[in-house]
Amino acid sequence: MPLPRQHDPWEPFRLWLALTLGTYAIRALFVAQWPGAIPGWVLLLMVLCSLGLATRAVLFPGRVIPFREGDGGWWIDLRDDWRLWWQRRQQNR
Repeated sequence: MPLPRQHDPWEPFRLWLALTLGTYAIRALFVAQWPGAIPGWVLLLMVLCSLGLATRAVLFPGRVIPFREGDGGWWIDLRDDWRLWWQRRQQNR
């Protein structure tokens, strides 16, 4: 039996936040041209939508499995990389 597809509840939020920041950046970079004429209420609606998506992700996390057995996560990976780098540095002296 195949495992159900894991769904990341933060994916829509990240996408919408990137679109919001991109829209704000375009508005800020082209102040004197027509892209700078994007009204503030459009950005406000985009921010409110991103807050709604974040709220939904927090309240309804879905089917995400937060911990896999045998996997320590990104912090353990970072620590292991640091230790390997440090050992290589000590050997080269």
